Amino acid sequence: MSLASTLRQWLFRFGRDEQLPIVLTQRRIFIIPSKTGLLLAVVLGLMLIGAINYNLILGHALGVLRGGLGLVAMVHTFRNLVTLRLTPGRAEPVFAGETARFTVHLENTRQQPRRALDLAFGQNETISTNIPANASTTVAVPCQTTRRGLLDPGRITLSTYYPLGLFYAWSYPHPPLACL
Repeated sequence: MSLASTLRQWLFRFGRDEQLPIVLTQRRIFIIPSKTGLLLAVVLGLMLIGAINYNLILGHALGVLRGGLGLVAMVHTFRNLVTLRLTPGRAEPVFAGETARFTVHLENTRQQPRRALDLAFGQNETISTNIPANASTTVAVPCQTTRRGLLDPGRITLSTYYPLGLFYAWSYPHPPLACL
C-alpha cells in the first residue's frame, strides 16, 4: 500500500458513512486559500515590506487590517459548512446513458443562513444552493450513468467559497446512495 493511498484512507475513511444524518464536523472539513487568497497574501507581504522599508505607520496599519480581514474570511468560510446535516434521499431509476438525480436533504440548525454551497459527484455537473437560517432544503445532485445495473455515485463534494472567495472549504461525505 502506497503512502498516498494510506493518507487518503486515513483522511477520508474509505467506506460509506453509516450514521445518519451525516454532520460535518471539524475533522470532515478541509480549507485552503484560493488563487485570490494567495494573491492577497502576496500583496500583503509586499505592502508590509514596503511599510517596513519606508517606516510607514499607516502602511503597517493597512497591512494588519487586511490580514485581519483574511483571517475573518477564513473563519466565515469554515463556519459556512460546519454543523451542516446531510441526509440521503431516494433516486428514481433511469436508463443507461441518462442522468441520475440523487436527492440530498441539507439541514441548517444555525441562526445564520448558509450561502453558496456547491454539491457535485466527482467531475459531474455542480449544483449550487442556499439554506435559510433554521431551515432545510432538498437538492437533486446529477450523476451521469455509463452502464446498466446498480449505480453507486461515490462521494459528494460539498464546497464553498463564501463570503469573499479568499478561501475554498470542502468536505467529502459518502452517504449511502444508490440508483438502478
